[in-house]
Amino acid sequence: MNRSTGPPDGRADAAADGRTDSTPSGRPRRRDLLRSVGGAAAASFAGLGGCLGLGGGGTPDSITLGTLNVFPMMQWFVIEQQGWYDAALDVDVNVETFSGGPGVIQAFSSGEIDFAYVGISPGTIAIGKGVPAKVVAANVLEPNVMVADSRFRGYWDEHGEDAFRVFREEEGRKPTFATLPSGSTPDVFFRYWIEERLGLPLEEAVDVKRMGASALRSTLVAGEVDGGSVIEPIRTVLHGETDGMRTIRYAGDIMPGQPGAVLQPSQRLVDEHPDLVSSLVEQHVRATDFIHGNRERAADMASASVGEDVLPPEVARRAIRSDASTFVADPHEIVDKTLVYNDYHREIGKVDGDLSEDDVFDHSFYEELE
Repeated sequence: MNRSTGPPDGRADAAADGRTDSTPSGRPRRRDLLRSVGGAAAASFAGLGGCLGLGGGGTPDSITLGTLNVFPMMQWFVIEQQGWYDAALDVDVNVETFSGGPGVIQAFSSGEIDFAYVGISPGTIAIGKGVPAKVVAANVLEPNVMVADSRFRGYWDEHGEDAFRVFREEEGRKPTFATLPSGSTPDVFFRYWIEERLGLPLEEAVDVKRMGASALRSTLVAGEVDGGSVIEPIRTVLHGETDGMRTIRYAGDIMPGQPGAVLQPSQRLVDEHPDLVSSLVEQHVRATDFIHGNRERAADMASASVGEDVLPPEVARRAIRSDASTFVADPHEIVDKTLVYNDYHREIGKVDGDLSEDDVFDHSFYEELE
């Protein structure tokens, strides 16, 4: 496996076979169906993304993964540190690390990568804009956390959902909240909280500062804003390094079952190489099971993958025990709330199309493993 990074700040922005020949419902496996039709479906996607390195007979000798050094990609950290791709796959996996989900999707659109570990928000926006890809596994549920300093928490504790209005009236300014870049899952989730759950016009209620993960962490630690929409391990860092920022809402309080990150291969990879996608999903499920049984070891692997200077092992171990670290694999668990995201993406003008479950998801690979 070959790993490289994207922009220079990409690293700093971290933080038994048993298959049968049919799915549990008795349907033929997707891979068998594709073989039976001679790959006709794949031809329609030729040249629409992916950088498959092709060997003799059209067999890929390498594929490229786009990912982020952020905590919701825990399954990838385990797979990387365990060397499972090297052992299980007959292709080389090149790795490109990006500083944000929108960068991953741009690489998807331009054909630089073949599959991704990416946030559900940019991943779904990409599909809505016509990037041919499918979600085949989930990573994590309810990863977002809203934090605020002691001043805003005072307003929140006293006034609840009216805190933004009262703060503006009494402080003479809007509260300032920081989050990850526009289109990222924390950014869109924050918008959803303000506009859909609190019923407030975003621009009138709050000033939003969008930035990379390392800048977000330092900004919140320094108390330069009133609050933020964050993911682990930033929440853990804030609780451990500052007396100011504390949690005011978990994602489960705002959108129970909120989807976080996903495993998303290109449609070309799905159609032309379903056996390979099946192997990727198998390793993903294997990693999820490993996390459930070995949480601290998985946290140490995340630290080793990201870098102990950026994510110390003790911080990773605390973060993986938080309510924002519920790691899952079953894509069925995130369907409903992903479509809620799509509704919201349409309302804020990110996409035009109304996506269906079949537009976004291909459950067949996960179902084969049940």
